[in-house]
Amino acid sequence: MANLTKKALAASVMKLLESKPLDKITIKDITDECGVTRNTFYYHFQDIYDLCSWIFISRAEEIMNAHRDEEQWEKGFLTGLEYLYEHKKMIYHVRRSISKEALDRYLDGVVVKYTLKFVRIKAREMNVCEAAQKTIAEFYKNAFIGKVLQWIDEGMDTPPEKLATLCNNIFRGTVVNALLSADKVLS
Repeated sequence: MANLTKKALAASVMKLLESKPLDKITIKDITDECGVTRNTFYYHFQDIYDLCSWIFISRAEEIMNAHRDEEQWEKGFLTGLEYLYEHKKMIYHVRRSISKEALDRYLDGVVVKYTLKFVRIKAREMNVCEAAQKTIAEFYKNAFIGKVLQWIDEGMDTPPEKLATLCNNIFRGTVVNALLSADKVLS
């Protein structure tokens, strides 16, 4: 029952975010939209930002569970981009709000595990130290998140499929050299 209430509150805030920025939405707006009391809201979430975090983290977990195969990182990344694209207005309103942490955590959650998995696959073939693997995975995670935030800020004009393919090609085409270079420095 608790999860159903959380999902209902999430659906309400997502609907509201289609028409106004996050910092203009109140708890009352959400509870009125959802048909629950303020106490019910506060039983599940500390504030609106906590609710948004829950929405993005839940979606990131769904994506990761659906794409557990280490070689499917591009499909997981594409699914994450498609989610952002499908909820473009909501994402703009969250991105332009006072608190951007929820969106940042979502992106971090989707990207970090896939980059580390893929880097580890390549590193196994090359016998590269753990420090180099983590450094390179973190580097690519930051590059991907930076690119996605730029994509959002520029209006998401590039189709998600093209952005995922571009990032995949860059990643796969450069990760081996990056691992070799980092391993020389860090081992």
